[in-house]
Amino acid sequence: MIGKLFDKGLINYHQLIFEYQSKLELTSDEVVVLMQLLNLAQRKRYSLSTLTLARMTSLKTNVVGEIVNSLFEKDIISIQFERKTSNEKLKEVFDLKPLFAKILDFLEEDIERDKEIKSITDIEYVIRVLEKTFDKPLTPRYLEIVKQWFTDEYTKEEIDQAIETTKEHGRKSVNYVDKILRSETFAQETNIDEKTANFLRKLVGKW
Repeated sequence: MIGKLFDKGLINYHQLIFEYQSKLELTSDEVVVLMQLLNLAQRKRYSLSTLTLARMTSLKTNVVGEIVNSLFEKDIISIQFERKTSNEKLKEVFDLKPLFAKILDFLEEDIERDKEIKSITDIEYVIRVLEKTFDKPLTPRYLEIVKQWFTDEYTKEEIDQAIETTKEHGRKSVNYVDKILRSETFAQETNIDEKTANFLRKLVGKW
């Protein structure tokens, strides 16, 4: 996916490299050379020439060669040999797929971490609301029920609505909130009218 976006010029690869330089374990000189490889790839030029890279980076040819080898060993680039015709000499070409695969993994990790942070924040919010509504701290068992709501992908808004319905019924039980939240009727309705409320009372029963 990252590779396709790169080919279409839709991503700021300079920013991505600087963002993940530490995770990629790149030195400053390796970043310089990698940026030029990205520039070449953007122009569909994949021939690997240390002489060309030396001119582009103002680094010595032997230094560029060492950096290219390091990028290969770190699985940032791959290197193959190819020739277009049988009479043509074999030449080295580079591929940036390993780099794009690593960046995609980093992005997915960041997304998961952000989701976890939001989930923890929402859990804390719901716990505060429940403890205020029921005027007592939640027991470990009820805390696990609250965490399970988010594992089951109920939204904070849906949980809020279920808590409000519980209050309207004059109940003070996390189990009651849980049963309302999991009822099919609740999932289908965005607003709980009196008819639906009566149905829920029969469905939930007394605690």
